[in-house]
Amino acid sequence: MADHEKLKDNRVLVTGGTTGIGRETVRLLAGRGARVLTFGRDPAALREALECAPGAIGLTADFSTIEGLERVFAEVDSRLGGIDILVSCAALGAEPIHEMADEDWRYVIDTNLRVDNWLGGLDILVACAGVGSGPLMEMDDAGWRHVIESNLVSYVACTKGPIDRSKTSGTKDGMIILVGSISVNIQAVGESVYNAGKGGVASFAETLRKELIPANFRLTLIEPGAIASAMQPFPPEERRRQMEAYKMLPPEQVAEAILFAATRPAGIDVVTLRIEPLDQKIY
Repeated sequence: MADHEKLKDNRVLVTGGTTGIGRETVRLLAGRGARVLTFGRDPAALREALECAPGAIGLTADFSTIEGLERVFAEVDSRLGGIDILVSCAALGAEPIHEMADEDWRYVIDTNLRVDNWLGGLDILVACAGVGSGPLMEMDDAGWRHVIESNLVSYVACTKGPIDRSKTSGTKDGMIILVGSISVNIQAVGESVYNAGKGGVASFAETLRKELIPANFRLTLIEPGAIASAMQPFPPEERRRQMEAYKMLPPEQVAEAILFAATRPAGIDVVTLRIEPLDQKIY
C-alpha cells in the first residue's frame, strides 16, 4: 500500500498546526487524503496555514484553557466524528529564560501539558513540544524549572493519556512519535538545562519503547538539528539565509521525517531518526 493510501480518510487533529513543523505536517497529511483539523491562537497564522493545506479545516482556540480545550473537541466531534491520529506539535517559544516573568513560563507550561486530557482513542501520537534555554548559571529557579517541565514533563504527560485510553478503545498497532533534539549528542555550551530535558526525553523514549512492545505500540524518537522555524531568534530573512547555507533545516523536512515514521507497516519500528542540516552547529 502506498504511503498516501495509508493515511487516506484518517481523522487527524494537529495541535500547533499554524507554524513550523506543525504547519508543514498539516500540509503533508491533508495532501495525502487525511481529514485534518487544526487550531491556533492567531487567526492570521491559521488562515495562512489552511491556505497551504486544501481540505484541512481549523479554528482559533487557546488549548491552555479548559474553554479552549472543550471548544476544540466539540469541533472534532462535530466535523470529524472522532480521532484516528493525534499529531502534537503545540509549543511556545520564549525569550531567554532568565528574562521571563513567572506568569510567562507558567503559561507556556500550561499550554504544553494539555494533551494528556484529550483522547478517547489513538493510532499515532507525535509530540514536538519544546522551548530553548540559556546556561544554568544565568537562570533563576523559575527559569530552569520551566525548561525541564516544557521539554521533558510535557512528553510524559502527553503519552500517558493515550496509552491508558488505548487499553479500553481497542487500538491495535498504535504509534507514538516523540520529537527530541540533536542537542543531546552535540552537548553545546549554553544548553545545559535544555539538554537535561531533551536527554531525559531520549532515555524516556527508549525505555518506554521497550515497555510498549507487548501492547503492539511502536515508538519513534526523531532528533532534528537546527530548524528554521519562528522559534529561532532570527528574522525570516536570516533563517532563509541559514537554510540556503545548509545551517538550518526547513521545517517541512522534519515533517517528512514524521511522515516516514508514521507510514511504516505494522511491526516495523523506526527506533531513532536523526536529521540535521549539512553544516550543523556542533559547539
